[in-house]
Amino acid sequence: MLSSFSSRAVVATLLYSACSPVAYSAEGDVESNERVEKTDNVYTHETFTVYGKGYRTTGTKSELKPMEAPMSYEVYDNELLELRQVDSVNQALRYVPGITPESRGSVSIYDQYTIRGFETYFNYYDGLPLQSNKSWNLYPQIDAFATESIEVLKGPTSVLYGAAPAGGMVNQTAKQPSPEQETRVRTRVGTNNLYELGVDSKGAISDSVDYRIIALGRHKDGQQITTEEERYTLAPSLTWQMSDKTSLNLNLYRQYDPQMTPSTPLPSVGTVYKAPYGRLDADAYAGDKNWAKFARQQTLIGYKLNHEFNKNVAFLQAFRYTDANAQQKNTYNVGLEADSKTLNRVAYSTDEKIKGFVVDNQLSFTFQTGAISHNLLTGLEYQQLSTDINYQDMGTIATIDMENPDHSQINPDTLSPDGIYLHDIHESQTGLYIQDEMSWQALTVVAGLRWDNYKSKDKNTSTDLTKSETSYSVTDIDQNATSMRLGAIYAFDNGLSPYVSYAQSFEPVAGVDSYTHKTFEPTTADQIETGLKFENLAIGTTLTLAAFDITKKNVVVNTPDFSKKTQNGAVRSKGVELSWTQMVGPSLDVTTALTSMDVQVTENPQDTALEGKTPVFVAEKMASIWADYYATEALTLGTGIRYIGEQQLDAHNTDTIPSVTLVDASVSYALHPSLTLGLTVNNLFNKTYVSSCYDGNNCWMGSERTVQLSLDARF
Repeated sequence: MLSSFSSRAVVATLLYSACSPVAYSAEGDVESNERVEKTDNVYTHETFTVYGKGYRTTGTKSELKPMEAPMSYEVYDNELLELRQVDSVNQALRYVPGITPESRGSVSIYDQYTIRGFETYFNYYDGLPLQSNKSWNLYPQIDAFATESIEVLKGPTSVLYGAAPAGGMVNQTAKQPSPEQETRVRTRVGTNNLYELGVDSKGAISDSVDYRIIALGRHKDGQQITTEEERYTLAPSLTWQMSDKTSLNLNLYRQYDPQMTPSTPLPSVGTVYKAPYGRLDADAYAGDKNWAKFARQQTLIGYKLNHEFNKNVAFLQAFRYTDANAQQKNTYNVGLEADSKTLNRVAYSTDEKIKGFVVDNQLSFTFQTGAISHNLLTGLEYQQLSTDINYQDMGTIATIDMENPDHSQINPDTLSPDGIYLHDIHESQTGLYIQDEMSWQALTVVAGLRWDNYKSKDKNTSTDLTKSETSYSVTDIDQNATSMRLGAIYAFDNGLSPYVSYAQSFEPVAGVDSYTHKTFEPTTADQIETGLKFENLAIGTTLTLAAFDITKKNVVVNTPDFSKKTQNGAVRSKGVELSWTQMVGPSLDVTTALTSMDVQVTENPQDTALEGKTPVFVAEKMASIWADYYATEALTLGTGIRYIGEQQLDAHNTDTIPSVTLVDASVSYALHPSLTLGLTVNNLFNKTYVSSCYDGNNCWMGSERTVQLSLDARF
């Protein structure tokens, strides 16, 4: 689970195992990483060495490790992702405390989940945001096959990343070039007619240049009947060690998804509630195969330049350009008729394009003031994005009988738009930040401050073709926000590390107050968190416990008829999370996660009926346990149980979606040192359940049982 790098690898990726306890120590340019093993009731240590100073953690953009940081921060490495045959971020988050994953379990066009009760759709990739058009449908995704680790930072993160949801963020790190020559070929087959071939090749081109090439092709049927999923990925990268102190990493990520499962909702009758005909199966679909398309292309081009001026001053510049587009043909429903099975539908299409770039400049200094060691980080980040949207409303189409659905009723040649809505959006964000990481004996204090300016201009052209009327509007946003974070952690000799922190975040908001006629300010959030981290390699224990209290303020709220809106709403989320990894003897590794939250709308003067209610997409109670049994050197058996508590049916909490308990399993067997057979089963007992609802007309089924068999060859 830990990788070794040569001295040329300045930008090193350290992996913190989610399955096994790992210790870290460093001296100069060399870091020693120790794995705990237990033989004859005595724990021993296997040491791995990682060279280079260029590593930046998601939590602090420094070399501070998760167990040393005064915040909730977890890393799930590539070996864990491979063992469970994870394909997406959504799947990787199934056993993470504080996260309700797979809000739309049968949908593949984006990863939707909530962290600490707050919804998010977009991820980060190698420390930079995966730029998206946010409130629409075009969200770039990075396949797990090209991912080295998935890092989860919980709570407000704006102090280092600018505009971000209040609950936290997920960062995928890329697989890096390496001088170690190896080519890996993975083939997979499975349920839903899964066929996949993946290649991952790395090595040295010369004494100063390393490469990595990742290629993937995958095809399978979508969960919703008649839908398909298809993906082709190519990700080459180079690392050039220009000198002893300077390295340059060049990377390209190109992905074409000709078919993806769209977000087509189902009514609550037949899913949450029993209909006269019973309940729908997990593969239920309310769309039409002749008007069902979501195709996406994305190209990401980037570099990382790392230069060490001397042993105390270093510079890192990370840049990425994004060019992506997506075309969609889909339907949404507008309610059931009185027979509770005839569903009324509307057809629509979207054509979306984005082009943008983001650059993050980081300059770090290490120095002493008396007995205090400082790691000072200063940064300047700038990002720009242009978005073109063409939304066409095709109007009402044929109803569908949910008891006996006919998925071939639409003739695309007969459809024509009733309305065309064009958006030309240009946005930019400039962020200036500073962070001081101070250490005195066993005490570490992290203090950070950031100022952001966010600008956006949305030019909207709306044409009603039924009336031959066209209207124009422009929505401008020009908002500033200041965010801070202050945290402290103390490491006792016995492995206990209590910590406390305060953090802030912001999200830009468009619109004008209906009463004051002033433009809205950013929505902000504040979090107070206290916690305890414990690591004892002698007994194979790693434990983190966190209690948090987040208040999101300046939330835009509407009157029940949506005629007026103002910015005086608030949402509060408070709770406790536990993550405990324990080696039980030399062969059994157990990870337990527990979550208990209380998420409520605390203020909504425009619609007081919502006050005290829990937002949708949030499970306030969750629990999971995963155990890996190392039966022999060649055979590993894994199984997990995860409980997802009740969620609300709608914003007014008129009813709840039932809780569900799911079982997963995995087997890994080394047929040869270079040949491994893997088997995973998710939702082992094939439970049919509802993953979420937005309201009574919009619900999504949870993931059905999947079985995947892989053969992994390395040479």
